[in-house]
Amino acid sequence: MKDIKGKIKKEIRMVHANEIHCHPLNPRRNTKSAKMVAKSIKKYGYINPIVVDEAGTILAGNTRYKALQLLGIDEFDVLVVSGLTEEEKIGFLIADNKVNEYSQWNYAGLQRMVDKLDDKESMKEIGITSTEDNKAALDELIKGIE
Repeated sequence: MKDIKGKIKKEIRMVHANEIHCHPLNPRRNTKSAKMVAKSIKKYGYINPIVVDEAGTILAGNTRYKALQLLGIDEFDVLVVSGLTEEEKIGFLIADNKVNEYSQWNYAGLQRMVDKLDDKESMKEIGITSTEDNKAALDELIKGIE
């Protein structure tokens, strides 16, 4: 399958953990978040595949990779992309890691979603609590947001 520009090919492939590796220039530190992602994978499954280039270098999903290692999972699917230049690979890696910093939570919407869950403990394990559990912290987070 080709992308809009017609040069990128994508393929889902099963790999062994030792066939892929973190990008040596990856600037993200994610040890703590890897533990949280591991809890999520354990609870909900491995849904969003890691993105790697033709050589098995991770372009998106270093945290998921570390989480899978923590869980002792040796085989999993990845999305292999080919057709990117080295500069495009690095640009994608940076963009994938950076863009979420510009998003903000709608805390009322988050609360409505959490309220729909029977198992609120799994959300607490990844740092999502209800307003009843942590009203002061949520108030501080949303202070000044209209």
